[in-house]
Amino acid sequence: MVELAVSLATTGVLLAMGYGAFRQYAEAATARKASVQLAADVSLTRSFAIQRRESVSLVANEANRSYVIRDTAGTVLMRRDFGVGSDLPLTTVVVSTSGDSLTFNSRGLLVPSSAQVALGRRGRSHVVRINALGRTTIN
Repeated sequence: MVELAVSLATTGVLLAMGYGAFRQYAEAATARKASVQLAADVSLTRSFAIQRRESVSLVANEANRSYVIRDTAGTVLMRRDFGVGSDLPLTTVVVSTSGDSLTFNSRGLLVPSSAQVALGRRGRSHVVRINALGRTTIN
C-alpha cells in the first residue's frame, strides 16, 4: 500500500510539472501557427491583386483580433478571426504600418514598401515582416 501511495504521489508531481511545460508549448505553438497563417494570407492578398489587376488590401481590426481581405470596391474576399472563439485564439494583433492595412497594387507591390505585424498569445509573440514584393519572414 505504501509503495502504491508513493508511486501515485510521484506520478502526480510529474504530471503537474509536465502540464506547465505543455501549456507553455501550446501557447507558443498557437502564436506560431497564427503567424504562418498570416504569412499565407499576405501571399493570397498579393495574388488577388495581381489576378484582379487592382489594389487589394488586408485590413486588420486589432481590437477584435481579426482581418479581412478586400478589393477597392470594398468586396470582402476573405475573413480571418483570431479572437476568443477561433481555432487560433490570440491576445494581441498589432499592425506596424500607416493605418491598419497592407495594400498590394495591381502589380503585386506592397504600398508602403514594408510592414510588420506582431501576433501574440499570453506573452509569446511572433513578428511577421513583409517586404515590398510580399515576401514574409517570421521571427
